[in-house]
Amino acid sequence: MGRIVNRIAEPKKDCPDYDEVIECQGVTMPFIPHIVTPKIEKAMRNNRYEGGEAKTLRALVRPGDRVLELGAGMGLCASIAALSEGVEAVVAVEANPALMPVIRETLRLNGAERADLRFGAVDHASGPSCRFYLRHNFWASTMEPDSRPYHEVVEVPRLGLNDLLDEVRPTVLQCDIEGAELSLLSDPDVDLSGIRLLILELHPKVYGEEGVARLTGTLAARGFYRQTDTWNSSTVQVFAPQDGVRQPLEGSLMPTRRYRTWPLQEPRVMVATCMKDEGPFILEWLAWHRAVGVTDLVVFTNDCSDGSAELLDRLDDLGEVTHLPNPALAVEGDAHFQPRALRYTHYLRTLRDADFFISMDVDEFINIRDGEGRLTDLFAEVGPFDAISMSELNHGSNARRDFERGWVTEQFPAHQTPKPGKRKAKRGVKTIVRLSPRVARLRNHRPDFMPQIGPVLWLDGSGRYLSELQRDDEANGADARDAYDRVVLEHYPLRSLGSYLMKARRGDVVVANKSVSNRYWRTRNQHAFATSSFNPAQVARAKAEYARLMADERLAALHEAACDFHEASIEEIRRWPEMIERERWIFENAWREDVAGEQPADDDQPGTAGG
Repeated sequence: MGRIVNRIAEPKKDCPDYDEVIECQGVTMPFIPHIVTPKIEKAMRNNRYEGGEAKTLRALVRPGDRVLELGAGMGLCASIAALSEGVEAVVAVEANPALMPVIRETLRLNGAERADLRFGAVDHASGPSCRFYLRHNFWASTMEPDSRPYHEVVEVPRLGLNDLLDEVRPTVLQCDIEGAELSLLSDPDVDLSGIRLLILELHPKVYGEEGVARLTGTLAARGFYRQTDTWNSSTVQVFAPQDGVRQPLEGSLMPTRRYRTWPLQEPRVMVATCMKDEGPFILEWLAWHRAVGVTDLVVFTNDCSDGSAELLDRLDDLGEVTHLPNPALAVEGDAHFQPRALRYTHYLRTLRDADFFISMDVDEFINIRDGEGRLTDLFAEVGPFDAISMSELNHGSNARRDFERGWVTEQFPAHQTPKPGKRKAKRGVKTIVRLSPRVARLRNHRPDFMPQIGPVLWLDGSGRYLSELQRDDEANGADARDAYDRVVLEHYPLRSLGSYLMKARRGDVVVANKSVSNRYWRTRNQHAFATSSFNPAQVARAKAEYARLMADERLAALHEAACDFHEASIEEIRRWPEMIERERWIFENAWREDVAGEQPADDDQPGTAGG
């Protein structure tokens, strides 16, 4: 613990005596041994001290710029900026009182006295003085005490960043403040308008991989993107706003378009899905997600026999969905229905107009636990992000043998454990993707991001940083432990036994000539818990949406016809020998009766990777 000075530090006006100067990066600086430690001296004599910042400033600053530097150090960058041709103004801020006279001397030695020097620590708002922790190497001194040992604490003036931005009106903001940039620049209230360049020294040793992702992701959401071609090991990175139409990076399938910045007013949220013979369940699912805040739904179908295609055509006529034939049908022998549909989605105008994208299935329901259950409530709580992966919570058959008309979300409330043990923690996800030039490709469970742009701000259903999907491009699931606090993907893969048999008859919606197995039933028929509930306001909105849809007589008739078809088909297929055998096996091996009753141990719950 260092010595605490309970007064505002007053920087000396005169530089301490010195006998030597060191020229580094073309700037002359006084060598004062009790300030310039051996580690810093070595960097200066090797011409490496603030090399990244110096090189970047010289390359990018231009006539008319106004430069605001946070963390002036010894005045090297302030001198470079002040001596750059045509630069209109330079304001440098430093919180270490011992460095103030040294910076003035550096400016004097280089004829750069016109730079305006301010003393204080930059914070979210101006106010009372704050503690500043001095460390052996001055470049490690900060406003926080925990990252490294310190030898002294002083009180320094607190300078609000927005106040500085309002006064200086910088076009270039250079920032080297030992980790404080994460909090300051992630603040949505900080006004970055008018800034054409952010030159940031990142500090992953202070805030780790998650901090880098939060900072770069937040800046990207506000329209500031990295300007180098590849993410490299350098901690000095340049970000610039990209206004107007942005070309995607090479290797991206995303369209050329205008991407809006955070915060988004009335965001457009697009869902794409594939369906086959899902007629009885379409209107509930549509009403639910309209009430959640989905604005655009694109449905691809193939080989429907239950009236789903006709029902979706009517919804298309009413402007409720876009119904398209699956593009795999156009290629003889192509059985990859879902991958082809998602690939084609990149070329749709609906995607060009959207702010967010979700790929999901008709047996999946988004359950938002923030606010009144809207997507905008979730977005307001978690703040800017690149992706939110929602972990599935599988609902079993709830011991229902027969298909019955009614809402799936009401008939099957019981589900697998929401608190899995470590061995069974990995569960499938579906992902809310914020569309931006950072996205390379949309996939069913998760997107791919451009490797050039560095860490993305990828969150789980509790709003926590999620790294595992970034590290493994093939992963479609994630650790679901404690991942259900803000949003849950309520998954109803079985519904009743009768509907499961119908699903087996229909075949897989993802790949042709593939059907669900007995194992599919056994691993998903989990219903010992009934703790997950829906927001009453969300349910009320969904009911109102459903009533609105059913008010269309033709649509209501098509819905009833689909239900009739399912009832008749299930009665028929239950007489097929293979279905008789399948039902017998289920009743003997996997017909669990402990519906929201006896609760097995957490590690008895199987993990699933999708539906």
